[in-house]
Amino acid sequence: MGKTSSKREKFVAPAKRNNVPIVLIAAGLVIVLGIGGYLLFGQKPSGEAAKATASIGETVRYSPNERLQQTKVPSKLENGKVTVATLSQVKQAKFTWTEYKNNGKRVPVTAFAQPNGKLLVAVSICEPCNSETFHITGDKIICNACGTVWDLNTLKGLSGGCQEYPPDALSYTVNGDNIQVDQAVLDAWKPRV
Repeated sequence: MGKTSSKREKFVAPAKRNNVPIVLIAAGLVIVLGIGGYLLFGQKPSGEAAKATASIGETVRYSPNERLQQTKVPSKLENGKVTVATLSQVKQAKFTWTEYKNNGKRVPVTAFAQPNGKLLVAVSICEPCNSETFHITGDKIICNACGTVWDLNTLKGLSGGCQEYPPDALSYTVNGDNIQVDQAVLDAWKPRV
């Protein structure tokens, strides 16, 4: 009777559940949600991929033998938008510099045409050395104070002491000929170091 009762217990007793599939599904779900959250809310790419949305309508070849300095242009604050340059100015000069001033806040801003013709707008500060001016030589943007070099297309550091802090790219809109940055963006901007 011993064998029969143990067989009977196997059929009558509640079955032991194997939790392995549930654990694997839960782990997979956590991984998928984690990756999705990072892609949706994680670090945003900087430089061209994130910010260069408008074009000057032509590609640009910068001389590898000459230093193109920034051309100073006026800025204008109106209705919560700061016009930092015009497309016409950038198309002509290729590399502009202006400053935003309001309520004691001052932020230097640059706009330039990348070799592919895309327009990039950025805070014009090499933050570790505190320089506000740059020049372009070939496909590189270079700090006038410390000589740090970044790739003009990607803003990836190539050499120098401040490589991790290229000009901080800003989101902008183009309204007619005006290149505009939201005043709130400039008011909230703080150095990364």
